[in-house]
Amino acid sequence: MPLFSRDESFALARELVAKSPAAETEVTVESTVDRFVRYAGVGPTQSADRERVDVAIRVRVEKNGGVGEARAEAATLERSALERTLGHALELAEAAVAPLQLIPLGGPVEVEESCAAPASLAHPFEAKADAVARALARSREAGFAPAGLFETWSATRALVNSRGREVFGANSRASFSIVASGPTSSGFADTIDADVANLDVAGAIERALEDAARSRDPSPIEPGEYEVVLGPHAASALLLFLAYEGLSARALEERTSFLAGRVGEPLAADAFDLVDDARHPKNPGWLFDGEGTARERRILFERGRALGVVSDRAHAHLTDGRSTGHALPQPSNSGPLPQNLVVGAGVSSLEELIARVERGLFITQLHYVNSIEPRELVLTGVIRHGAWRIEQGRLAAPVSGLRFTDSLVRVLKDLRGVGSELVRCGALFDGEVATPALHLGSLRFTSSTRGA
Repeated sequence: MPLFSRDESFALARELVAKSPAAETEVTVESTVDRFVRYAGVGPTQSADRERVDVAIRVRVEKNGGVGEARAEAATLERSALERTLGHALELAEAAVAPLQLIPLGGPVEVEESCAAPASLAHPFEAKADAVARALARSREAGFAPAGLFETWSATRALVNSRGREVFGANSRASFSIVASGPTSSGFADTIDADVANLDVAGAIERALEDAARSRDPSPIEPGEYEVVLGPHAASALLLFLAYEGLSARALEERTSFLAGRVGEPLAADAFDLVDDARHPKNPGWLFDGEGTARERRILFERGRALGVVSDRAHAHLTDGRSTGHALPQPSNSGPLPQNLVVGAGVSSLEELIARVERGLFITQLHYVNSIEPRELVLTGVIRHGAWRIEQGRLAAPVSGLRFTDSLVRVLKDLRGVGSELVRCGALFDGEVATPALHLGSLRFTSSTRGA
């Protein structure tokens, strides 16, 4: 099944909107093509070539002087099943607790139409298998066992509502990852881009093998406060919590955000710039949100100063009376969310950042990062894969077995350098950020994980 076109998506969505008796109706149609190969030392262990269409119907019904709202979804094109889904949404809305106020659905809007990368959509199993074969061969030569995933994903999405809003776009993502493991060490690398033709698969394989080789026989290290250089993956594991915990208008309104009472203040070092930008080539995304509003490029930090949050239509009063286009599909228990974070690049290479550290640590990845306290963004997590001592500006012996616990607000205040190369990275939970390496004046490591 090819991806749904603009005309096909609009035709189906309009048909369902026309059949709905609700006071307001919104239909989202998303078609997806997802192909992946998972592999380990024995070769490919799982593969899939999945194509599907998902239809979501959101309705509002008037009841007892209020409005009931609900959403129902189906993964089918069968008209009778879609009509049942509409009926289910109406039943749920009738049973819903009527809120005091609901902002009407948005009317007609102009949204730039995005495209999926043709190479990512067409990328076959055979090409993925060739890359896996290269990873297996190089890992065997180097004496390590590999494991990872090669995936391409493409989708189209249309949103149509009963007030005349109609938007359509397409998106794609390609990624290759590898963990190279030995008896006492491991190395991780990946490469992510909208266009599979831009992936550096060979480079990812070599980086993982190099880190695995130079991190053999790591030594335990005492907990304490260390000056650190975080590679892009380690940096992303921290920075994504800015989105999870604080850059939402809802969190600001509820005063659970670290920005509560601090908007406009310098909360990070001058070197820190952060935007949410769905049009940025290093971290592109959908150009409209879950309400069909165009996504704005939103400056969140500029020279360390916190400038504000992202919003949806319900929280537009916190962003000059307009939505910034960051709503999740509605109705939702979550507020708006930045989904295309990009850190401003600096002028220093990774090697130059390391060279400035007399004694400290270089960390490639942090794992199982969780939030302990949102107002100061106190986070905790553990070192994973490669980490090394830095001595007199050079990488020295590998280390392992540390858990950090620290405030991201405090850490960013003491940011001492920003790398020049933007890398798109993800984390354990969800989301990705384009970030360079970061040089932190200190990060507090509170316990050892060895033997745990």
